[in-house]
Amino acid sequence: MDLRWLGAAGLAVVLAISGAVGAEAQEREVRLSPIEMVESKNTIDHITQVDMERKTATNLWEAMKGVLGVYEMPSSNSEGLVGIRGLGRERVGLFIDDIPISTAWRSVADLNNTLLYDLESIEVSKGYSSPLLASNSGLGGVLNLRTAKPTKELEFTAKYMNFFDRKFDDQGRFFGTSIGTKQEQFYLKATVMLDQRDFFTLPSSFTPGPGSNDETGGRRTNSDSKNKAVNLMAGWTPTEDVDIMFGFVRQSRERGMPIDASHNAYEKDPVFRRYPEIETTRYYVNANANMNEKARLKAVLYRDEYKDSSSSYTDKSFSTPSYANERSLVSQDYDDSTSGGQLTFDYTFNEANRLAVSAGYRQESHKSIQHFPPMGTSNYPGSTSLKGREPNRRITEDYWDFGAEYTLKPFDPLTLVFGVSHSRLTPKTSELRVERNINGVMTPYDAGGSKNLFNYQVGTFYDLTENHEIFLTFAKKSRFATMQQRYSSTNDGKSTNPDLKPEHAFHYEVGYRGLINDWLKLNSSLYYSDVTDMIASVNKDICGDFDRCYRNIDKTDFFGLELGGEALVNQHLSAGLTFNYLKWNTDTSDRAQSNLRNLPKITSTAYAVVSPLEGLSIIPQVNMSSGFYWNTNPDASSYKETGGFATADLKVVYDFNEHLTFELGAKNLFDKEYAYNAYYPEPGRNFFLGLTGRY
Repeated sequence: MDLRWLGAAGLAVVLAISGAVGAEAQEREVRLSPIEMVESKNTIDHITQVDMERKTATNLWEAMKGVLGVYEMPSSNSEGLVGIRGLGRERVGLFIDDIPISTAWRSVADLNNTLLYDLESIEVSKGYSSPLLASNSGLGGVLNLRTAKPTKELEFTAKYMNFFDRKFDDQGRFFGTSIGTKQEQFYLKATVMLDQRDFFTLPSSFTPGPGSNDETGGRRTNSDSKNKAVNLMAGWTPTEDVDIMFGFVRQSRERGMPIDASHNAYEKDPVFRRYPEIETTRYYVNANANMNEKARLKAVLYRDEYKDSSSSYTDKSFSTPSYANERSLVSQDYDDSTSGGQLTFDYTFNEANRLAVSAGYRQESHKSIQHFPPMGTSNYPGSTSLKGREPNRRITEDYWDFGAEYTLKPFDPLTLVFGVSHSRLTPKTSELRVERNINGVMTPYDAGGSKNLFNYQVGTFYDLTENHEIFLTFAKKSRFATMQQRYSSTNDGKSTNPDLKPEHAFHYEVGYRGLINDWLKLNSSLYYSDVTDMIASVNKDICGDFDRCYRNIDKTDFFGLELGGEALVNQHLSAGLTFNYLKWNTDTSDRAQSNLRNLPKITSTAYAVVSPLEGLSIIPQVNMSSGFYWNTNPDASSYKETGGFATADLKVVYDFNEHLTFELGAKNLFDKEYAYNAYYPEPGRNFFLGLTGRY
């Protein structure tokens, strides 16, 4: 079914409703988040739907661009990953309504997979984060997504967008629709989303490679993706003090993985891979109850299932399957799940004393299934019969989390917030295929005993005036090594990482937040992070008998400065600026790991909203990045370092009335060639137009 027709039909309904209502065009808020001081004492940055729409962001990775302290760090297999103040990948925790979200095996979440249409806001914590959350990575920081609940007796929205490449060829589309109701004792909401990209086009300056398997330019090879999601929500509110929400999420995605775009890439053993199936199913209950004026209880229960399948091929025609190469098996299925719950109790003794405690349990399970070749396949030693797909790993682990936060206000301008947390990991089941060939058998694996983490933190917040605050925070954070890092093994089942320790980070921050004359909002931070026992994949010079392994590589320091400002000059002009400065230093016994990849020293974003006429907004945005290392090895002759770059976006938005909005614009307006990862260039100039209806 062509969902473009479905999108058009949905918008036609909205247009009909808008006409029936007959509302006059009204002056709408300029598209910058309302400027106000946050009452709660924390260092969280809030990204609202207004911010997401200004960026034309359809997924979480796009929404993270231009955020203070956040760095775009996509992986070479086209996953949308980010870093917070230099700590990326599995060091950033992702939560949705306080529910931990990640893949059990690698403990990472592809932010491209998270669509934004049904969100209310995104909370970004850097270093200093709530000790009441579960231990879901979070060494560098946390992203906590808040789902929007219905607020009216009847509300309906629909949005359709079309995307075009620099030649104005149709390259993709987004459609989302949501309907909800809020009644006296219950609420309901249903959301359907589709984010589809047929391809993206490289900048015109890209130089094609000479090899038959090299990137040829123009439409990026294997760059398609299709993401479909259904979110259902039902809430019961028997009184104004009780809210019990039941939710269901079903998401299905398939995507290609763009190939290495360097010249003669085939000679460097490239990967030609597709992900024909990425499935997420989530069931959850999120309940809040005010027991009295001082006590509040919150409970979450969840079951999160994640499955993906990857298929590898011998060349960029993607016609001949590839089962193995010299390094590893390259076609496999993952079947991960997380089941758990958490209770949080919050008690306010008086205006100066408040205590919150939490306790949670979850079980994480991982199964991997390898794709084995038919009988007689010459490039796979040990192949003696037709096997198809066979289990390769079965791992189950239990996690217990306990946290406490005490807020003390010794006198009026000063607030102190103390936090502690303890986490315990207990391996339950661990079976691995001893041999990589089809004759191997599943064998119990010694995963060791239970492991523990103890974290603590303190925040000092001083109100200079009602609209000006300075703060000083310290946080000691830790994370367990991922299953992937702990269960790596050789062909004979021997562990390559027998003594892998948790990572630890000590975060120090001093900052200022202020609102000047109700029109200028400032946000600034100076921080230092000391990371010990940082885990990295290292080569055979360090691993001894193994080709590669994971090791704790001593110590890394991060120093940084963040400056942000938002200004509402008048009803015709608003503007914003973010600036990040980051410097790092590594102290490691492995020189090949002494560079940190994909971390620019300087990044900045500037944007404005110009409203010359009622209902009309013109929104330019410029993103800038200095150069960064592409290779961890300072002695490398290739993949070494990239230069800086700047890109510009422009969009025009027109509100016909409060029910109907039209937008059009361009991203990477000047067709700049740039990349966040070595030889994986980002899209060139592209255009979009969209229509949003709401009732």
